[in-house]
Amino acid sequence: MFEETRRTIGIAIARLFLGRKDAAPVTFSTLFTSARTALVIIPENQQHRTVVLPALQQLQNKFQGNRLTIIVNETFRELAGPFSRSTVVPVAKDHLNFFFLPKRSFFHRVLNQRYDVVVDLNLTLVPTGAYFARSVNAPLKVGFSQEHADAFYNFQFAAAPNRNPKMRYEQLLRTLSMF
Repeated sequence: MFEETRRTIGIAIARLFLGRKDAAPVTFSTLFTSARTALVIIPENQQHRTVVLPALQQLQNKFQGNRLTIIVNETFRELAGPFSRSTVVPVAKDHLNFFFLPKRSFFHRVLNQRYDVVVDLNLTLVPTGAYFARSVNAPLKVGFSQEHADAFYNFQFAAAPNRNPKMRYEQLLRTLSMF
């Protein structure tokens, strides 16, 4: 219970205190299809991680070479093999502060790089995903629709809550491919 309170406070800190530049108007018409670099945040939920792999493979095919950076929990190490063409950045417990927000010193290179797209594949708001979505410089920030999501994402996908996670990820990618 105490851990969940710390996570909630972490999200509130990210929402209220992390620097946010005034968002410039964005035209979504070709923003995703013309994107060249992407930062993808893998779900913290272990069950969702296994079903997100096909969607992640599609993203790797779109952002070939080292143009795809993947943020993943350190416990999901087996991801590095199939996605060796991408940059995989593990997040360990010692990389996070008390409120589960990433420490800037560990992710300096990721935070200072410019991405065309940030895609947070967590179905719920988690401090790590919220932090990267808020801190990274990208014109398109994609996440699932939920309370306070508008503070982190400028493109929110509202998937049917009764659908399984695999279907939600497939729907998200189909929707993004229209833009």
